[in-house]
Amino acid sequence: MMLHHKAVKDVAVQLINVSKSFPQVYAPVLDRITFSVRHGEFCVIIGPNGSGKSTLLKIISQQLQPSQGRVFLPQSACQVVQDVEKGLIPSMTLLENVVLSRLKALKPCLKFYDRYRSEVVQDVQKLNMKLEKFIDQPLIGLSGGQKQMISTFMALNSGKELVLLDEHTSALDPVMQKMVMDYTVKCILENNMTAIMITHKLEDALLYGNRLVMLQEGRIVLDVKGDQKQALTLDQLITLFHSYQADEET
Repeated sequence: MMLHHKAVKDVAVQLINVSKSFPQVYAPVLDRITFSVRHGEFCVIIGPNGSGKSTLLKIISQQLQPSQGRVFLPQSACQVVQDVEKGLIPSMTLLENVVLSRLKALKPCLKFYDRYRSEVVQDVQKLNMKLEKFIDQPLIGLSGGQKQMISTFMALNSGKELVLLDEHTSALDPVMQKMVMDYTVKCILENNMTAIMITHKLEDALLYGNRLVMLQEGRIVLDVKGDQKQALTLDQLITLFHSYQADEET
C-alpha cells in the first residue's frame, strides 16, 4: 500500500516495514525496510550489486509498488538515472526538452518555445559547458556527458523539492563526473533540496551528503549522519562493507 500524505513533520520520505519481492526470485529484494529522510537531508546509499538500492529508489519514485508496507511521500520527486535516454527525447532540441520538462501539459508550437528561449539560454549558460550553442539542435548528436548534464540540469531545475539520483554519473569520465556532481551539489544546497543518491563509489559516499546508508541483502546495515559520517575514513568504510558481506555468507 502506498499513501501520499505527510506522516511526520519535516519528513520528506518515509517507508514503514517495506518489502519487495519479484516472481521467481528466491529472497525478497527489500526485506522490511523502515527508513525516513527529513527535509534538507542529502542521503547517500551504497551497497553491493543486488542489495536493493535501485529497487528502493524505484519504490520511492513510484515506479514500483511495495509488496508490503507503507510509503509516505508528501511531494512528487524529480529523478536522474544512469541511462540518460530515459530522461530525454533525443530527437528534440535542448530547448524543447527543457521547456517540456517544465510545462509538460502544454502543446508544443514555435511561439510557445520562443517565449522561453532567452530564459533557457541564460540558465544553460550557468553550466559553463557552452551547451547553449546546441539550443536548437536535436540532442541525439550530443555526447553522453553532455546529455547527462542536461538531464541533471532539467531535474534540478524542475521546481521539485525532492531529487532522486540513481548512479547518475557512473557512466561518465572522471572530469565530466566531477562537473556533473559539482553542479548537482550546488543546486541541492542553493535550493535547500532533499536528495537521495545511489552510488557504487565508496569515495563519493564519504565526499558527498550528510547521511550515509548501506544496504545488504535488502536490509539497512549501516545508517550514519552528521559527525558520525564525517568521522568515517575510506579504510573504515571498506572494512565495514566487506564485514557485512562476510556476515551474510556465514
